[in-house]
Amino acid sequence: MASYYRRLPQPSTILIRNPRFIITEYGVATNSSILVEDRRIRMIASEGEIRKICKERLETIDASGCLVIPGLVDTHSHLAMSLLRGYAEDLPLMSWLKERIWPAEAKLRPEHIELGATLGAAEMATSGITSAVSMYFYDKAGSEASAMYRVGIRGIATHSVFEWTKGDALQKTEAMVKEWHGRDEGRIRVATSPHAPYTCGPQLLKDIEAKRQELNEKYGSEYRILNTTHVAETSTEADEIKATYGVSAKDGIAVYLDGLGAINNETIAAHAVHLSDLDMKVFKRRSASIASCPLSNLKLGAGIAGISKCMAAGINVSLGTDGAASSNLLDMFEAMKIASLLQKDASGDLTVMNAKQSFESATINGAKAMHQESAIGGLKEGKRADIVIMALKSPNAIPVYNPYSYLAFSAKSGDVRDVIVDGRVIVRDGVLLTVDIDKLGLEVESAAEELGLKPKATGRKARSKD
Repeated sequence: MASYYRRLPQPSTILIRNPRFIITEYGVATNSSILVEDRRIRMIASEGEIRKICKERLETIDASGCLVIPGLVDTHSHLAMSLLRGYAEDLPLMSWLKERIWPAEAKLRPEHIELGATLGAAEMATSGITSAVSMYFYDKAGSEASAMYRVGIRGIATHSVFEWTKGDALQKTEAMVKEWHGRDEGRIRVATSPHAPYTCGPQLLKDIEAKRQELNEKYGSEYRILNTTHVAETSTEADEIKATYGVSAKDGIAVYLDGLGAINNETIAAHAVHLSDLDMKVFKRRSASIASCPLSNLKLGAGIAGISKCMAAGINVSLGTDGAASSNLLDMFEAMKIASLLQKDASGDLTVMNAKQSFESATINGAKAMHQESAIGGLKEGKRADIVIMALKSPNAIPVYNPYSYLAFSAKSGDVRDVIVDGRVIVRDGVLLTVDIDKLGLEVESAAEELGLKPKATGRKARSKD
């Protein structure tokens, strides 16, 4: 085990007492506390009622003056790409990928992947993201699944498949499923992951879906193996598919996938920026989910996704940060705010993507995309204890008239104080308990030098020009 990891705490019985507000599945609650027991929320009631029922010794977290919310759910990221944060800037998507990112990724070894993923998962945990879907590459010697597990967040990890890696990619996917799917009572799961329709040919897309069905027959009885892929990220995607594979996607990328049997109710489609009307009908008919990534879409010039239109059509829309190589920050509060503002500006209708809808896109809608809405995405008795406590002390958090408005438009990741995942306290007073951040940072800097991503430090002091 890497030296930067610390031991994962055991789930415990916890009383979160006296918060100012709790965002429950039924709305905003006051004058209530929360009892966590056996990894779940046992009660949301007054502290007195809880203490009458629970006589055992409680780990008590004083949440006086705080806001308690369900853990945030990030449905599209590339955790390991935190190692490449700031490495490729101010480039269009295809140049960004082909000239900078893919050549850098070709140098990565399994230990680099786990290192970058640990950095990403650590950032997520300390900013209130308790669940994530991440696309990258698997090796038993180091993986995103291992990083998620050891940092303590909930996650779905993948081994992404490209046309040029298909030789052993499906075998690696199955190896990942055997090793990690369902680990720790389902906290860690695995999905299949064709990278995109423009990097996977039509037969490969069919083969991946067939493999997913086969894996579900073997390993999916308790926890389903989902599928996640990039869909309609750029306006030129149909042209690239035609040029590369000689097939037409002129009616829309989702329509194309539907014709291959490669989109269904277990699909999480990242980005979905350039959807045709027919594409939207496919998403609705197949009950597929969208993981919208407004920050990276803007940064890479991909465009503004019409997610308010999708939501109005009854399509499940969740939010993702994308990887830190494209969005720089893994911050769902930024994603909430930018998603809402873009929809208001693009439509001219200031009532769309309101504060509550934005927050739901970052919580319960993400849980629905992950097919875990019965367990996460909201605070409710019986659900898993994925809980974030926010200190309302910073100037940006004063005053709070409406908690949803604060969360969607004013909150910052630095307002996150404590984080509980599956009944484990993994962040206390803003400090991640499962990773030595100083050691991790040194390892990341060393890896960046080793890989040639940054100049090696010489140890010499810079001379003054004076």
